[in-house]
Parts: sequence; structure tokens; C-alpha cells
Amino acid sequence: MIRLMRADLYRIFRGKTIYITFALLIALAVLTIIVSRGAINIGFAFENDPDFGVAMEVLDGAAAAQIALDMMDVLVYFFLPLIIVVAMSPFSSNAIKNELSTGVGRVKFYFAKWLLSACLSILFMLFHLALYVGLASIIDGFGYWGNGLLPDILAALGAQILFALAFNSIGMFFCFITRKTAAVNGLYLAFVLVPLLIISLLIIAFPGAVEYLFYDLSSQFGLFAQMATLSNGEIARGLAIGVGYLIIPLAAGMALFKKAEIK
Repeated sequence: MIRLMRADLYRIFRGKTIYITFALLIALAVLTIIVSRGAINIGFAFENDPDFGVAMEVLDGAAAAQIALDMMDVLVYFFLPLIIVVAMSPFSSNAIKNELSTGVGRVKFYFAKWLLSACLSILFMLFHLALYVGLASIIDGFGYWGNGLLPDILAALGAQILFALAFNSIGMFFCFITRKTAAVNGLYLAFVLVPLLIISLLIIAFPGAVEYLFYDLSSQFGLFAQMATLSNGEIARGLAIGVGYLIIPLAAGMALFKKAEIK
């Protein structure tokens, strides 16, 4: 399995997909920091003050860490190209039979692909957080991380990593069941967007429908970005949703791929 993952890494880093994805992530972080620094903390002095009209723009590393957590749900869309570049190459090149003929079992093959895409996704999340903190720290300083801020940030990040693993399970399930890149794109984006669109429409007529957002996987990123404000029950429910979406597609995908006919 390690040999398979090493070969995949060599192939991935020789291609362009991962570098383009990294570049887009950096561009998003830079743009967010610039906009946030110029907008979220703007204020003005009194008219008789000599500094009247001067905007107060401060966004340090500690504040940027929270913004990074709030923006973590955007990475759901960055996970998709990572999942595809890891899993779909053997199917798109019709090399799947050759790879399986080397002696790697189907379950190990599936798990190796899932583990690699999961590791890349976690790497992107850590890079995302470090990029926000680093850019803001260069401009306005590292900030104050006391009063439990650092443990809160780490706890929220840990929960969000669970949800990232769940999205990898779902994406990998689509890859191995359909074995077609276009189908994976459509199903994955539908899984992310359709529940949110339906709930948004229902809220117009039934405001209570907003409660269903608490059971939507992508919404968990935003909820757990403010993990310190959640009750124990809300935390338990969110983690249970994450574990369910992680385990069920992973187990189902392995079972179905093990019995699938590879043409």
C-alpha cells in the first residue's frame, strides 16, 4: 500500500493539478486577508479629532486564524480535484487491471487511494490556516492567543478535519462506483449544493427548516468554526454526523468495489 501511495504521489507532483489548486488556495487567502483587513474592523474618529477619516485597519494572526476556520467550508470544493487526481487516473487510462494485477487487493487499493486523498486534504487545511495566520502576522503581528484561544482553534480544526475525511469518503465512493470523472464531478457538487439550495428555498416559507442545516455535512464546517459556542449536544450531534458520513461511504465503497466487474 505504501508503494502504491508513493507512486501516486510521484505522479501527482509531476502533474499540474495540485499546483494549480495550491495557487488558487493562495490567491483566495491573499484576497480574503486584503478584503477583511480593509473592511471588518474599519472605524472613524470624531470630527474634531485630527485623525478623523482615517480607517483603523488591524487584522493580526489570532484574528486571521478565526477567519481561516470560518472560510474552511470553501475547501470542500478544493477537495474535489484532489480526490479525482488521486483516484481517477487508473480508470481514465484503463490501467486499473494492471494496477490490481500487481498483487494489491481491492480493499487495500481503495483504502490507499482514500488515505492519500485524505492526507492531501488535511495538508491543504493546515496550509490554509497557516497561510491566513502568516499573512496577517506579517502585516499586523501575531496577536494574542491567550484566554483559551489556541485550544479552541485546535479543537475546531480537529472537528473540521473529521468533516474533511468524511468528504473524502463520499468523493472516493463516487469515484469507485461510477469510475467516470464527469459523474464524480456532478454527484459530488450535487451532494454539496443541492441540500443547501433546498433548505434555502424551504426557509422562505418555513423558517423552521433552518434546523436541517445542523444535519448537512458541509454546514458543519461553519458551525464548528465557532465550536466554543456550541453546546455539548450540538457538538455530539455534529461529530456523529461526521463519523457517519466517514464510515458508511468508506465501508460501502470498499464492499461494492470488491465485487465490481472491472472492464
